Amino acid sequence: MAGHKSPRAKDDKTKKRKRDTNESETKSKTKKHRQQGQQDNVNGHNKALESGKLIEADSLRAATSYRPQEVICQSDDGEAGWRVSKPMGGRMLDIDPILTADEQHLILTYNTSLQIYSAADSLLVRRIPISTLDTSVPQGSTPANIVATRLSTRNPHFVWVACSDGQIYHVNWTHSAEILPAFQTASGTAKAMVVVPSEGQEKKEETILVIESDKPSLMEVNAYQGLVSSRPKARFNSILVLKKPGSGLQLLEASADGQVLIGAFHDRLFLGVASQSGPDELDKLRYEFFSFDTPDLITTLDLRIYTRPVSTGSSRKTQVGSDTVVDIIAGGARGSIYIYHDALSRVQAGGKQQFVKDGIQVQKFHWHRKAVHSVKWSRDGNYFVSGGSENSLVIWQVDTAKRGFLPHLSGSVENIVVSASGSSYVLHLDDNSAMIISTAEMKPTAYISGIQSAAIDVATPKDLLVKRVWSAAEQVRRPIPAAIKPSDSSKFHVCVGNGRQATMTGDFSAPLLQSFDLETFTSVSKQALARTQPTDVNITKKGYAIDEPLVSHIAFSGDGKWLASVDEWKPSARDVENVSSDLRDQFIRERHEIYLKFWEVRDGDGSIALVSRINAPHTTSHQNYVFDLASDSTSTCFATIGGDGAVRLWRPKSRQQNGIAVKGAAGQDTVSWGCSQVIAVGDYLGRETGTDVSTTPAKTQGSVTFSEDGSTLFAAFGAVDSGVVHIIDTASGQIVKTLEGLWEGQLQSIRALSSFVVVLSDDLRVYDVVSDELRYGIVIPKIPGVNELLQLAVDYSSGHFAVTLPIGGFSSIGVFDPEDPEPVLVRSTPHRIVSLVSAPAASGFIALDDAAQIWVIAEGSDPSALATVQPLQDLQLDGPVAAGEEGGKDIVLAMEDAEMASDDEMEGEQAGEDDDVDMDDDDFHPSVVPQQYLADIFDAAPAFAAPSVEDMFYKVTGLLATKPLSAPSA
Repeated sequence: MAGHKSPRAKDDKTKKRKRDTNESETKSKTKKHRQQGQQDNVNGHNKALESGKLIEADSLRAATSYRPQEVICQSDDGEAGWRVSKPMGGRMLDIDPILTADEQHLILTYNTSLQIYSAADSLLVRRIPISTLDTSVPQGSTPANIVATRLSTRNPHFVWVACSDGQIYHVNWTHSAEILPAFQTASGTAKAMVVVPSEGQEKKEETILVIESDKPSLMEVNAYQGLVSSRPKARFNSILVLKKPGSGLQLLEASADGQVLIGAFHDRLFLGVASQSGPDELDKLRYEFFSFDTPDLITTLDLRIYTRPVSTGSSRKTQVGSDTVVDIIAGGARGSIYIYHDALSRVQAGGKQQFVKDGIQVQKFHWHRKAVHSVKWSRDGNYFVSGGSENSLVIWQVDTAKRGFLPHLSGSVENIVVSASGSSYVLHLDDNSAMIISTAEMKPTAYISGIQSAAIDVATPKDLLVKRVWSAAEQVRRPIPAAIKPSDSSKFHVCVGNGRQATMTGDFSAPLLQSFDLETFTSVSKQALARTQPTDVNITKKGYAIDEPLVSHIAFSGDGKWLASVDEWKPSARDVENVSSDLRDQFIRERHEIYLKFWEVRDGDGSIALVSRINAPHTTSHQNYVFDLASDSTSTCFATIGGDGAVRLWRPKSRQQNGIAVKGAAGQDTVSWGCSQVIAVGDYLGRETGTDVSTTPAKTQGSVTFSEDGSTLFAAFGAVDSGVVHIIDTASGQIVKTLEGLWEGQLQSIRALSSFVVVLSDDLRVYDVVSDELRYGIVIPKIPGVNELLQLAVDYSSGHFAVTLPIGGFSSIGVFDPEDPEPVLVRSTPHRIVSLVSAPAASGFIALDDAAQIWVIAEGSDPSALATVQPLQDLQLDGPVAAGEEGGKDIVLAMEDAEMASDDEMEGEQAGEDDDVDMDDDDFHPSVVPQQYLADIFDAAPAFAAPSVEDMFYKVTGLLATKPLSAPSA
């Protein structure tokens, strides 16, 4: 087995286990003395295995409960020691994106941040955190989610952001400086927000209208005016209070001039018109409101305002807004769309009472099977567009009710925005992506995608506002398969589904593999690993969702040229209701599908192609589950362990036909994958055909892993009360040793790290194979649901391993040295970790949480630490442009010129009238910068160990900013 690869003296630790003295004897004795008292009770040779006692010292209780501790002083922001990065990425919220008036930038609202993208190239310009929490906050803290984002009506460089805790932020989206709240609402809550202009005496101000509610049956609309600084709570004016029992959404929209408001409270729609134009004082702000009940719960709203044509104008001038036509369109929770033409005149005609009992005339459209997620008017009012869970954009003609479709989208349509010019649509889909589509050709001009893994929803999905036969899970209850290719540590590969709702509905569904670039933080590709139904009618006649296959395991080969995956599918219990009870289990078992697939990873684009599919890889006389999949980092070999009690090794072989090698399209030899060895580790190979194995996964468990050098295979297999670890020689396929009592309860994972075997089950145990002793064990706390997302990963480069522990709605991350039971790092994340992986060729770990955020755990002093993108606000590359001034670019150029010029040149430039740079000056010719200087920057380390992008940027600009030396004279 391979030795340690840590930058620290791992050889010394190995020699210490062999009881040899060396120059680090003092350090080794100190550590041994600290552990000696524990070894008497735990670590002895075989006594620990027989007694089963585990370490429960006070320091380890802190580690067991994963409370932030000061035992080992590590800092999250220091240069040395292990630390956890700030969260990156996130999930787009059900909030309308903002497309700037010039259609050059797209502002997307994520769960805790704003992210600004370029509409020209779909690249991230900056990320502005709003309510982001990192690992330094107290354990159990949860961030407030954003509920509304509105563009300022006075300055297009600013947006107003409302959070669920009542904090209202005034954000300059052209700058990524620290954001502080402008004020807090009176009730400390916020459900929706609009921004309308208001005229002041000397300066133009804005009025912020916020829906506040701390009870489902109560809604209050309050008005806040101006930008209030350094005040916990601002002065406000209450303009509307509604009470109505029930449950639903609270929506608010306003006209561009703020004269008309529309909103929804459950199934009641209200309309307000300003009593005077542009009040200059908050106390004088008044709206006359009218409300009426609608046939359904309202899920989305939009309004269109235009001047009444003269030919049809009314002679009535007594009513406010009689020359203004207000058309309201609303989407319902049951799929209907309602249009209220000239709604303002109709409610005013009914008198001055606030509630119109009989309602007003409505035009109804219906096509969507579930809730209408978004509906918007076209600019001319002849069309409107809608979207829902059918993965299609629907274009409606108002007069004829004819429909046009943009089908086969990658997820449910959550939000639709019509650009100011009407030439583009912005779509936000529930697979965490957004796109800009031209209205003329219906083709995308920009596409933005985040990590599309399963995630929790911050609010009740619109499809579940009414009771349905199906339901979506509120939590991710199983680890999400993910991996990093050994040959490219910058790509993160994770299994995803066809949108958040499709993934969380029914059984967990993740049949797709998404490749995500961690350096640019963009999605590279997405490919199906199993059968999918993304755009078909994927519900039964009874309304149940049709489950898609689940990819349970993925792994890359050691050279990164092959990918192995395991996917499974079985009928739901409700699908066999008509089958007799004694045959149901057999019916489900016979139709249970389990596939082991081998994919060739192509060079260049990184796409994969299916080469071999093994049906039921662990079947005997019946189907058996595949418990685990492992890859040998030193050769092209995979190992699986299944419910048949066997470990199978899979290797490629040349494909031949009639004794002649089969060539591929490019002339290369083709291969096929097959089982090369079968090693029995259990007594389940001889089961009879009629044996009931429907409950086999609950009785038997298994996990498998290779040693670092690939010479040894460790296989854990057994029942809940009798866990055994088998040590297998991969060359001969023989079991050379069996370790009993290394795990008990529910087996989570087994991993090999140097000469250690780390087993995670109901407790964490580290066993030294060379010295044949249990180094230490740590009890996992008995918390409900803790076994759902317990995960283990090892880092060969640094010689450490990491464990994630879910506790309630958050997770704790612990990084351990296999020699020491005290963790070197313990941090808590505000969300639950659903994937934990390490890069084979780099140091550190990558954790993915259930909010689609990436956390990087790395050692700051390690030169081979995993290099990934940092939050863009830390790069400080856009600081001079931040103020939003028109001369921002000129300031940047002036600063660059100032850095490149000498003092004498600066004096000359100040004295001269022309500020242009003389490009013919030999001193500025690029050839005088030696090429080896650039090579020292870009070729100093391999790609996986290269410094961060901003570091290289500053080094290059440092060369350019310094006046080059003149070429020596001949």
